[in-house]
Amino acid sequence: MFGYLLNSNNQLFELARQGSLEIPRFHGRTRQKVWECAYPLVAFLYAGLVPILSSFCSAPVILVNLASEQFSEYVLRNPTSSNSPIISSMFLVFSFLPFFFLFIWGWLGVLEHRSFWTTGLERTGIWQKYSHGALVGTGMMLSPVVVLAMFGLIQVEVDPLVWAGVAALPGVLIMLVGWLVQGAAEETLSRGFLLPVFGIRYGPIWGILVSSIQFSFLHLLNPNLNLIALINLFLFGVFASIYAMKEGGLWGVFAIHSFWNWTQGNLLGLEVSGSTIGGTTLLNLKSRGSDLITGGAFGLEGGLAVTVVLIVGCLIIFRQMSRMKTGVPQPVEEIG
Repeated sequence: MFGYLLNSNNQLFELARQGSLEIPRFHGRTRQKVWECAYPLVAFLYAGLVPILSSFCSAPVILVNLASEQFSEYVLRNPTSSNSPIISSMFLVFSFLPFFFLFIWGWLGVLEHRSFWTTGLERTGIWQKYSHGALVGTGMMLSPVVVLAMFGLIQVEVDPLVWAGVAALPGVLIMLVGWLVQGAAEETLSRGFLLPVFGIRYGPIWGILVSSIQFSFLHLLNPNLNLIALINLFLFGVFASIYAMKEGGLWGVFAIHSFWNWTQGNLLGLEVSGSTIGGTTLLNLKSRGSDLITGGAFGLEGGLAVTVVLIVGCLIIFRQMSRMKTGVPQPVEEIG
């Protein structure tokens, strides 16, 4: 079952290799060896720094939000909080888009001398991979909601402060734009950048573990975080890693991540990793009962219902990978 997973000739890693992955060269054998050993750790620390650097790019949106709320006391205390889908979507775009065109691309170009496409952005089969990922992400989020609703653990909530129903559809679609950027950015950082850095040097298992741990760390400051939420974030990282390795690229996990969040937050009206984003939703649902199962204030991602979904998802991908040929990289087509 693990033969393909353990093979370092995985297509996602081959993309990085064929992108002329090189690390800086130093004069002196000792200095060069020290740098090569330290390089993955430096990359890991940089991956943790990227979201912090990128968050400063949302400053213009913060100013717009403050002005739109007439610098009220609440907004001054919570400058990134808004019930406007336009402003919320802008926050996502401005906070995460720099992941692509500034920080990750800059690192790859300056330190590794390779193109951005080598993170897993092949141009073949984009629509097929992305649409399939969208269905997977939506289905994975809907499945625990349906099961919980059958047991009376999900109910419809009436909140005058939330724009809900068919009339909210424009706002729901506006929020999708922000989630498309956010999901792709986080996957580029974790699965397109960090996974191959460790996977190529120490083997795929280490790449999966490190990139999944880093993905969990990205959410440490999220409100209402709990232990099960951390475990689920790690499991999502594992699922996304092996899905990307099976597919040989990132288009599918881009869609899974984005539509998972969009379905949860703006189709169903549930909290997304501890936060309510956009103030607009097609259905306005609320969990009830045991927080251990439903996740409580963190949202479904903090409960055992999602744990089961992620474990089943990983087992399905493992099963699919076990049927694939091992050690036979697919042809790589450069797009940049």
